Amino acid sequence: MGDEEFVPSASTAIDSSNVGFKLLKKCGWKEGTGLGVSEQGMLEPIPTLVKTNKRGIGADRLKKKVEAKKDPDDKVQKKHESQSKRKNNQVSKRIRKMHQEEERMKEKEFERAFFREFWPDNV
Repeated sequence: MGDEEFVPSASTAIDSSNVGFKLLKKCGWKEGTGLGVSEQGMLEPIPTLVKTNKRGIGADRLKKKVEAKKDPDDKVQKKHESQSKRKNNQVSKRIRKMHQEEERMKEKEFERAFFREFWPDNV
């Protein structure tokens, strides 16, 4: 909990000018007793922490950033890899389109054969 600050005023009893204090008094609470029907509850408010970072509420530690070595050959290699991936994706798209077209042609041929077999007069 390194970046949070402990608020010291929250660990002491609330002041009589506090709105919450006045509301509790209206509801029948007596100063110095616990909350609840049997007065078994807490005597002081729950201590709070002021969150000063942008991590989530349950985050305990920082993520470690991995620094990549800046190597000019590495950049060239990554560029070639990205170009080859693009080419593979383009080839894959072409192959997929070819397969889809073949499927459409097979379906059309099946329909034609079906109509020829069952309705030879119409074809």
